[in-house]
Amino acid sequence: MSQLKKYYYDKELCQFVELVEDKRDRYKMWLHIGSVAIILGVLLTIGLDKFVKTPEEMALISENAVLQNHLLDVGDRMAEVEGKLGHLSDVDQNLYRTLLQTEPISDDVLQVGVGGSDPYAQYDGYSESTATLLRSTAASLDRLERQINLQNTSYRELSSLAREHNVQMAEMPALVPSDGPVVSGFGRRLHPILNIYRPHNGIDILVSTGTKVVAPGDGVVVQAGRGGGLGNYVRIKHPTVGYVTTFAHLSSIPTNIKRGVTVSRGDVIGLSGNTGLSKAPHLHYEVRDLKGKPVNPIYFFAPNLSPQAYKTLLEDSQKDQSSLD
Repeated sequence: MSQLKKYYYDKELCQFVELVEDKRDRYKMWLHIGSVAIILGVLLTIGLDKFVKTPEEMALISENAVLQNHLLDVGDRMAEVEGKLGHLSDVDQNLYRTLLQTEPISDDVLQVGVGGSDPYAQYDGYSESTATLLRSTAASLDRLERQINLQNTSYRELSSLAREHNVQMAEMPALVPSDGPVVSGFGRRLHPILNIYRPHNGIDILVSTGTKVVAPGDGVVVQAGRGGGLGNYVRIKHPTVGYVTTFAHLSSIPTNIKRGVTVSRGDVIGLSGNTGLSKAPHLHYEVRDLKGKPVNPIYFFAPNLSPQAYKTLLEDSQKDQSSLD
């Protein structure tokens, strides 16, 4: 079948003239169409790649969402643990350290942070939401680690102080060494035999001969024997608390009570009597510091007595201006 010819009207010639098609124009047209088609194809491919996900990508997106939710849960749990650690720190600061009479941890130590300009810069390569979540989680973990390490150090210190405190409490001469009324107190007193006023460096407890005398606190016997005006006497050193106690005018001293022997609070260290420079059967009891300075023994009895009993003991010790030794 022959190809149809095309004509156009030429106004200058006033006649129809056959249209001769230039093949170059046809090639240009097809080139334009092809270019447009290629561009549309590329744009379509990019759009599909961006908005239409493969099954693997969908799985990764889903997994990422689950992981973010888990991180949020972990963050909540860490916040709860931080709160509990904060409570333990408050108890440590305001109770344990007060009871053990030690300085609280300074704010500078409590607030110490992670060094470096930006310790979490490795998370900046992730998306903004993921990077923020990872930074927050890492910061919480670092705070927890610091708090735990600080608390462990504090508890080791407090444990050591508590053991020392227990030793101090056990050594403190807080027990009344013999059961009887205090008939002469601490201070300047009239000596019943020498008939002169002189310092009375202890207290006199009125008891009959043979009454048990016990150690008022844990310690080590440093002297046991006979000593002039003291008669038979025992001295106990309480090294941790820094005191030495003396028990004089004893009628007898057990054979096991001798220099270097360790005694515990309540152990019998002798029997009361009237030996040495003494007017009547009683126990003369002294407390001195390690430098030899006398201390009123009455002050040590308060923790083991009721307020009324301690008041009575204190009043009895102040009544008479004469002593029994």
